[in-house]
Parts: sequence; structure tokens; C-alpha cells
Amino acid sequence: MAGFFALSINPETYKGNFLEDLFWETFYQQHLGHEYAGLATYDEKKIKTRTHPGLFRPNFRKDLAGLEGTEGIGYCGEYEEPILVDSRLGEFAICFSGNLINRDKLVKRFKTFGHSFAKEGIDIEVIAKLIAQGDKFTDGIKRMTQEIKGAYSLAILTEEGIYVACDPSSHWPLVVGEKTGAVVVASDPCGFENWDFERKRDLEPGEIALLKYGRLETKEKMPSDKTQICSFIWIYTNYPNATFRNIPGSLVRKKLLALLAQRDIEKGFIPDVVIPVPHSGRFPAIGYHQEFCRQINEKKIKKIPLYDEALIQYIFAGRSYLRLANKERKLEAYIKQLRSAEDFSGKIAVVCDDSIRRGTQLLENLVPKLKAVGLKEIHLRIANPESLSACPWGKTVKAGELLASQIPAKEKRIEILGVDSLEHPTIEDLAKAIGLPLETLCVDCDLPA
Repeated sequence: MAGFFALSINPETYKGNFLEDLFWETFYQQHLGHEYAGLATYDEKKIKTRTHPGLFRPNFRKDLAGLEGTEGIGYCGEYEEPILVDSRLGEFAICFSGNLINRDKLVKRFKTFGHSFAKEGIDIEVIAKLIAQGDKFTDGIKRMTQEIKGAYSLAILTEEGIYVACDPSSHWPLVVGEKTGAVVVASDPCGFENWDFERKRDLEPGEIALLKYGRLETKEKMPSDKTQICSFIWIYTNYPNATFRNIPGSLVRKKLLALLAQRDIEKGFIPDVVIPVPHSGRFPAIGYHQEFCRQINEKKIKKIPLYDEALIQYIFAGRSYLRLANKERKLEAYIKQLRSAEDFSGKIAVVCDDSIRRGTQLLENLVPKLKAVGLKEIHLRIANPESLSACPWGKTVKAGELLASQIPAKEKRIEILGVDSLEHPTIEDLAKAIGLPLETLCVDCDLPA
């Protein structure tokens, strides 16, 4: 995955600091990608780009000089973006989030006509070449959308302003924010309030908008036969305080585990303690525990579990889910979770997490650490439905890596993971918790291949 941020200001009415706003709001995209960070700005004279491998904040905190301007985009993700392109449309800097399923076919076609690729034909170069064939940027974005198979959101910094777009399926949404003299668009709006941006709306499916002089103007609306926003943005991908379609991620996570708690209560199962896998399992665990609190307040039950933390995440470690190489994922998963120094001997625990994809972290890392603190029983309660397929719209999980697809029998998975029980919500539960019709949600990774 990747995250990006776009900022346009009106110098006459804007009271903020351009580079400060651009820096910090790009920083708030860091959880969406670790490998590269980049900025591009325009100052009414030229476009300037700068990229670094690694994390955004340590690389750019002392490398902002010369990037002053009125429009800018920032990127955190897997590849070296934004890239600067010179074309018949003029110079532009571009970054995106998503995946091109037919990239290899498009690269082959371009090479047939004599095109070369600097970076092994990565998605962003293909997108840039397709857009540059248009008569203007809006036309280029529409032509590119017709040529590709996949899902995307993108930002293009030009002399005309910043073009932002969501593909017509709206798998990867963008959110618009404003403050006096400034307009912004972000993959994740989690940091808006800290820098006084007011969340205004989601970019509409297929919408192409131009950010210029601190205003947003819709330029085109590409038609869509089917709109399905990624359901996983509420479960894990985006930050818990991020809101899409006016629905907070934290609330969805709590609702899903409240449903599982209801089912445990109906079965008469009340654990001694509820434990989150930090950080992604914290809101699910809160939701699970709150359902017990609600029912005891209504005098439906006579006992509730404690809420406690037996795992402590080392905050300087990264997100293992985003690592593309298996060896790096395993290392990151191992180093980021520390076991508590407290004794949980004899306790029956419900352990809550966001999802089980590969099962790497649970099998090789978390279950052994949970057993090491003395837990008598470990019952996993997971916020996302069973992950049965590789996501066709992203890059992180590959086909054949998913635990549920490799081992369809739940009892066998329980045995392999070394736990006492395992429960997921259904796809229908997921739609209920989000509060949107199931047909408007992408649940492709939760469906059989």
C-alpha cells in the first residue's frame, strides 16, 4: 500500500506555514508505507521533487529547504515516488496508491513502440505514460482509467495545480479537508484535526478534481458500473480515527468484536481476561469487553472479564504487514511485540486482533509469547472475516500465503496455531458493523478464490 497527501494554498488568505502543513500531514501517511518517502512542490516557477529511502520524518525533518511553494504532494509507500515526468503536457510530478493487474501487458506494449522504463516498469511509470498521452490531464486520467485493470487513487502536481482522482470503483478512497486559505486531499485523514484541517467529504468515485489557490474544483466525473470501497480500511489499513463515508474505523472495529462477544455470552463462555494484540487489536478488544460491560449493566450476566495487556508493542518498530519480503515480515513481527513482565498464570484469555492473513505473527511470535506469560487458555477473536483470497487490488499479500485458504478446516487451524478456539465475524457481520450495503463493499479477500 501507499499513502499520499496533497496541499494547495491561497497565499493571500492562508495564515499557516506551507512546509509545516505539508510535512506533518505527509508524516500522518507513514503507517501506509515504509520503504520510501517523497515530496514535490510548485512555487509558480518550477516543480521540485525530493525522495529518500526509509521513513519520512527522520529523512525530511532537515531536508525541506528549497521546497517552499503554493502546491505540494507528499508520499509514503513501497516505491520511490513522486516521480518527475517531462511530457507534451508539460512537467508533472505524480504518485499513487493501488495496483495495476495488467501492468506487464501494458509494459510489453509500450516497449513494442520503443518506450523505455527506468524502474523495471513499475506501476507509476505506466500510469504516467498513459496519462501523458491525453490531450490534457483530465483526458489523460480518463484514458489511463480505460486502459488499466486494477484500482488506484492518485495525485498529479502540475503547473495548473494538483489533480487528484479516485478510480470509478473507489476501492482506495481519498478525503478532502479545508482550513482558511488551504485545501487538502489525503489517503488517510487521521492527522487533519491536529493541524486544524476540517474534514469536508470523501472524493466521489471516479471524481477528478483540481486543487489550486486553496480551492478544490471538480473537473470530471468518470462513470462507474460498480462501486466497492475496500472494507479493510476500517479494520486495519487506515488509522482507527480515520473516517470514510462518515464512518469511523474505531467504531467498526468495536462493533465487530461486540458481535463475537454476544455469541460467546450466548454460549455461556466468559473469559477471565480480554487482551488486545497492540495496536491493531486494541479497539476490537475494547468492543469485545464493552459488550460484557453493557450486558452486566443490563443485569443479563453476573460476571465480566478484566481488560488487560499481556503484549506491549515497541513503538519504534514498523508494520510487519507492509513488508513485501517474507524474511523482513517475520523479523518485524517478532521485534515489535514484547511480552508483559506480569504473571497471567492460570488465566483464560480472549485475545483480540484485526485479522489473520498469513498467520506468521501468531504462529511464530504471539502465541509463544502469550503462553510465556502463563495463560491457561488462549481464545482468538478476530475482527475481520476469514481471509480466503489474495487481494487483487493491492500488493501486500500474495496468492498461496493465506492461512485460511491453505488450511480451510478451522479446527486444524486452531491446532496449528496452538490456541483453544478461533472465531471470526461473517461477511454479513462486517457489512452490518460498517453500516453500508454489502454490495457497496469490497470483500474480495474474504471470498473463496
